[in-house]
Amino acid sequence: MAEKPVYKITIYFTNGNQKSYAFRQQDDDSNVTRNIEKFQGADQLLIMLKDRMVWIPFNNIERFELFPAPKAWPRTTIHNAVEVE
Repeated sequence: MAEKPVYKITIYFTNGNQKSYAFRQQDDDSNVTRNIEKFQGADQLLIMLKDRMVWIPFNNIERFELFPAPKAWPRTTIHNAVEVE
C-alpha cells in the first residue's frame, strides 16, 4: 500500500502571526471531501503533535492554506483560479 501524501497547512491568525504544520493525509481519498465539509462546520482546529495537542478556535484564524490541494474538493470550491494583486 502506498504512503498517503504529506500536506502542509499554514494558519494565518487574526493577530498577524502565522504557523505551519505538516501531516499525512488523514483518511482515504474517497472521504477527503466529506472530511473537509465536516471541518468547515467545526468551531475549532485540533492538531495532535508528538508531545501535545494544539487547540485553535476558528475565531482566531483569518485564513489557512493547504498545500498541495487535495484531489477531491467540496462542491463550493472555485476551480482553476489565479491569484492576482
